[in-house]
Amino acid sequence: MTSFEKNLLGHIDKHSRLLFVVLAAAIGLLIRWAGRDFVSLDMRDALLPWFDQIKAAGGLSALSSQVGDYGLLYQTIISLMTYVDISPIYQYKLLSVAFDAALAVMAALVYKDLMLNGLNGKAQTVSREVHESILTRSALVGVLVWLLPTVMLNSAYWGQCDSIYAFFCLATLYQLRRGSYLFAFVLLGLAFSCKLQTIFIVPFIAVYYLITKRFSVVYILLSVAVMWLMGVVAFAYGRGLLAPLQIYYGQSSHYELMYLSFPSFWVLLGDDYWGFRWYAIFFTLCVVVTGMYVCLNHRRFLHSRVNYYCVVAWFIWSMVLFLPCMHDRYAYLLDLLLVLMACCDRRFIKYAVVALLTSLYFYGCFLFVQRDEAPILLSVVYLLAYLHYTGTLYAELKNTDKTLEP
Repeated sequence: MTSFEKNLLGHIDKHSRLLFVVLAAAIGLLIRWAGRDFVSLDMRDALLPWFDQIKAAGGLSALSSQVGDYGLLYQTIISLMTYVDISPIYQYKLLSVAFDAALAVMAALVYKDLMLNGLNGKAQTVSREVHESILTRSALVGVLVWLLPTVMLNSAYWGQCDSIYAFFCLATLYQLRRGSYLFAFVLLGLAFSCKLQTIFIVPFIAVYYLITKRFSVVYILLSVAVMWLMGVVAFAYGRGLLAPLQIYYGQSSHYELMYLSFPSFWVLLGDDYWGFRWYAIFFTLCVVVTGMYVCLNHRRFLHSRVNYYCVVAWFIWSMVLFLPCMHDRYAYLLDLLLVLMACCDRRFIKYAVVALLTSLYFYGCFLFVQRDEAPILLSVVYLLAYLHYTGTLYAELKNTDKTLEP
């Protein structure tokens, strides 16, 4: 072996973690590059027509009226895109891919936080070797999220922006648990300005407030203010101050279906939207309120950071499973959290696998087959996985009560 080879192998061994991350990032980029020209139905029928309409109306001037059904922040971004001489397909996808990367980094930070802190929420004293091992595994978690098929398909093929709101939601939960309440609620406002689906984490934030009593409800007003500030350019061009609420109200009534390309509980009963919608809403409310009550009676679960994120995932899963009008991409944040929990505790691997494969099935149906039915068998499996997850989590909450001192 030559001295050059020895030096090269020495550098590879010394910087193996960095090289692995770079290699994985390159692979993820190549896969995304392969989908750069793929035009999904949403891109063809919605995103591109919106871009053309906004461009024809003068770019930022188009903010004076609603184009499409996305929030003011995303409409403002599209307006700015019209001034750039690059294919709108690439611009949409580049934005989402950038947040794929941010989401992967955020996932790595969450995992590192979970592993470096004990059950009491305080930093553990660990050896240098253990610390290095945790950093390596955190990088692997980030790589895993970066390479998740649903994450890559959502941004690079579908052209959708779910990684944006998911990043802000995960960052909100991360900062909330670390006690950075001001920053957490700023991030929550940014998440709401991107997607109404941010509401899926609100029940957990309410539980956290009731248990910890460490911040004021005034912070909610901060989130609202941030959401409104994201529409300041649109307001300057004449949009009404109620536009953000009007947009989200329109979104909530856009799909008059009990489910669409999603293994909803209501697949088992049929797609009678007008007959079941209010029952579904109130049933979901009962499930969520019951979950909040259980959490309040097992409040020491917050001392376990793994349980912290597991409970968030339960609230999201309950809402996407039982609410009407849910469709394929609404479980994006749920899938991500289950993957994170699976990385921390192997008991959650089975739930992450079921959730990811289910989402991947519906992604493939929509993108490549243009089929949107939801097989009853898949819905049954999804429901059983949810029920088993609920039982596992409840047992874990009771176990936390026993193992942690009051």
